[in-house]
Amino acid sequence: MIKLKSIVSLTFILVFSSICYAQDFNFSMQGYATLEGEGYNTTTGGEGGDTTFITTISELESFAKSREKETKPQVIVLSGLFEASPSIVVTFKHGANLSILGGNNGAELKGVGIRIWDYNNVIIRNLKIHEIFYPNDALSVEECQHVWIDHNELHSKIGAGIGVDTYDGLLDIKKGSRYVTVSWNYLHDHMKCMLIGHTDNSSQGEEDKNMRITIHHNVFENTNGRNPSLRWGAAHIYNNYYNNIDDYAIALRQGAHGFIENNQFNNVNTCISTNKFDGVGIACTTGNIYTGTSLESKNSITKTDCEFWNDLPYSYELDNSGGLDSLLIQNTGVGIINIFESTVESDTSEIKDGINDFSLQQLKCYPNPAYNQLNLSLNAQDRDLLAIQLIDISGRIALNKQIQMKHGENQMTINTDRMQQGVYILKLTDSNTNQLIKRIVILQ
Repeated sequence: MIKLKSIVSLTFILVFSSICYAQDFNFSMQGYATLEGEGYNTTTGGEGGDTTFITTISELESFAKSREKETKPQVIVLSGLFEASPSIVVTFKHGANLSILGGNNGAELKGVGIRIWDYNNVIIRNLKIHEIFYPNDALSVEECQHVWIDHNELHSKIGAGIGVDTYDGLLDIKKGSRYVTVSWNYLHDHMKCMLIGHTDNSSQGEEDKNMRITIHHNVFENTNGRNPSLRWGAAHIYNNYYNNIDDYAIALRQGAHGFIENNQFNNVNTCISTNKFDGVGIACTTGNIYTGTSLESKNSITKTDCEFWNDLPYSYELDNSGGLDSLLIQNTGVGIINIFESTVESDTSEIKDGINDFSLQQLKCYPNPAYNQLNLSLNAQDRDLLAIQLIDISGRIALNKQIQMKHGENQMTINTDRMQQGVYILKLTDSNTNQLIKRIVILQ
């Protein structure tokens, strides 16, 4: 476990020319998590606090215990594989002001779930969490306010031998949790995906009516239902991509309000329902598109109310529903963002506690478009191992190799003559520092 007071601020200057180019996306926090309320101006997590690097389950469990009833800001960065069998849950409870982040390559939690209970002002980004067995959830948020869940990947398995209760929820939000934003996540291959409000009990409903959730720019793929299933509270659900959903995508129940706009439903059995379960919900829908086998006529919307959303208390950027599939497949999940941008105090020239300086500098990739080969040129400060990936727009890894770099100038050639034509994301990762560089390249 390594602690830092501050870490280096790293900024890449991209030259838009025939050499390389990239596209910018707005990954900033939007929605209910941005709002002021109940003692918080917005959701900041552990901003301004110490940073702790964690690489083992025992360190993670010890840190979680140390955070009980703790409110000082703090950031933890998880790196590597955390694996438990049988599966376990690490609980953060009765505190506030915490960021839980995966390193720039993400962190993989196999059989290790995260529970946030009675904890306010929390940010969770860049984690891959999967295969948490019933009755535990992969990620759960209970009795919380001001939470941002962003750029994570959550999944289990589906298919032969997997029942509805083999795993529980991927992401459950309950017990009055509010000021919550769920954005740019990849949730897939699971039966019961996301539950908001856990019971029909009217006594719990009085608390859950306060729930206010924003769900935007996520991919829900190869699931059965609960994308989400929403009781009592209110959720703004926009710019999500739903693909291959066996039963239903969104269910509103027990008086819950859903504002469902500019989503893409592809090969979904029932896209939106207000009466699938006991207790009718209330929908406002606009701008959604239905592709593949999805049909708007199969929606079961028995109660509508758009006036409820007339005073939506935040502004937001709305993308067209057409093309969400390609936009979101490329930009959801782990490994997309530079999490160190959110843990930087200021520009510094020193990293402490044995963490080496970032080593990748002055990357050039050419020609672009590339015909038979792509040439890479970059400087390295140390002899680190470089991971190179080419990922197509469907998320398939077309190239995955590692190269030992030398100090100084490094020249590499990637043969692309056997790769399909198209747009690819080139990802270079320094294995020693987890520094990530991304470029968009075209293969012709």
